[in-house]
Amino acid sequence: MKVLTVDSKRRLVLPGATPGECYAVRQSGSGHYELAKVIPAPKKRRAKPAEIDALLASFALTPSMGSQQLRTLTREP
Repeated sequence: MKVLTVDSKRRLVLPGATPGECYAVRQSGSGHYELAKVIPAPKKRRAKPAEIDALLASFALTPSMGSQQLRTLTREP
């Protein structure tokens, strides 16, 4: 059994662990800890500006005609 020492910032270096890995820690009894590797859910990517523009253009409440054309259709002669 290998003995590991905790530093002043309460960190412990696990052999075989790579940076960025996440572990769930559970205390099971006095002085015993269980580690379980946690795989985080993938992050949702942000929409690109072009995708946002396309979405807004296809939105149902976006007017499909210009203001001048609307004015000619709605004004009495």
